[in-house]
Amino acid sequence: MDVVIDGDRNFGLQGEPKNVLAVLGAVEGHLRKQGRAILSIQIDGKEYAPDDLLSRTGELQVNAVSELAVQSEKIARLIADCLEELRGVLPELPTVCRSLAEIFHSDRPQEGYEPFHKLADLWFQIKKRQQLAARAMDLDLEQLEINGVSVATMHDELNGFLQEAAEALEQQDCILLGDLLEYELAPRAEQESDIVALLQERAPAHSG
Repeated sequence: MDVVIDGDRNFGLQGEPKNVLAVLGAVEGHLRKQGRAILSIQIDGKEYAPDDLLSRTGELQVNAVSELAVQSEKIARLIADCLEELRGVLPELPTVCRSLAEIFHSDRPQEGYEPFHKLADLWFQIKKRQQLAARAMDLDLEQLEINGVSVATMHDELNGFLQEAAEALEQQDCILLGDLLEYELAPRAEQESDIVALLQERAPAHSG
């Protein structure tokens, strides 16, 4: 199996890795020493996302693959891009929560069903990116605090209220859902910008 990293075919495998995932582990370790992270992966021309590679390849054997191609990027650059993208979308989040609260408190609550699902999905992606950025910087969210409350605790509280809101939607309790959006979720939406700002303070400097 040929291993190609950023177009370079000179990566030498050590030992006899038992499967493709083991090879990727070696590649990831090699890149990490250079301050880089895997951006994309192709196995015999088919692209895989790093996060779902395990479930999609299983125990794919080395001798079953002709070429493993990896593209990488500087970790500092990835972190900066991720956090800057988040900072761009977060100011609208509290407004969306309060607008949805008005809809669920109105005589047309059904108009809020689909937007609420989109809001929940967006929030999931926001938290996932925050966690990925923190992991890339080796930060413990239990140790990062805003006004004496850890970011990990904020995540847990948010998940609890989002779950409660989803249950209210399932039970068509639109008054409760509107209250949760206005009094619990909107204030937490405002906190998201503070969390990203804190992560940006801890982010490594990058060039280019």
